[in-house]
Amino acid sequence: MAAVGWRQPKGASNEEGSVHVYGFSQSASKAAGAATPDEIRQRWTAAANAKDAAGIAALYADDATVMPANAAAVKGRAGIQSFWKGMVDQLTGKVTLTRVGGWQGSDTGYEAGTYTAMMGTGNDTGKYLLTLKKGADGKWLINNDIFNSDLPCPPPAPAK
Repeated sequence: MAAVGWRQPKGASNEEGSVHVYGFSQSASKAAGAATPDEIRQRWTAAANAKDAAGIAALYADDATVMPANAAAVKGRAGIQSFWKGMVDQLTGKVTLTRVGGWQGSDTGYEAGTYTAMMGTGNDTGKYLLTLKKGADGKWLINNDIFNSDLPCPPPAPAK
């Protein structure tokens, strides 16, 4: 991903990384959860495109985990907000998410999909998988989030 200039947020274990994003409206960005799994994707995307890390984080359960490529897992809503802040600050264009599959039960579900994101001077494409759960208030939240790029890994640094 060095070719497109993507970087993990500061403090990540690897300087190279990828991004994935969902949807949110700026005015409703701090409301926790969503009425439907589809609304999570829509609000996540809108929040990412608005560079609203707090809005993105509000869609995750308090004890959620984000598992980005080439970096340690991030646990908890505060850590997730910090992670996404570092990622969305690097966006130079629009993020899109496309659902390709999933399942929804009465209080759990999952969604699989693809993403595109413009960062730096290049476009990244990749895939994501979410597990979802309903909170005590009946709203859907992201419980686990894993994503990775379709781009090849950058070459190793030259030996010294």
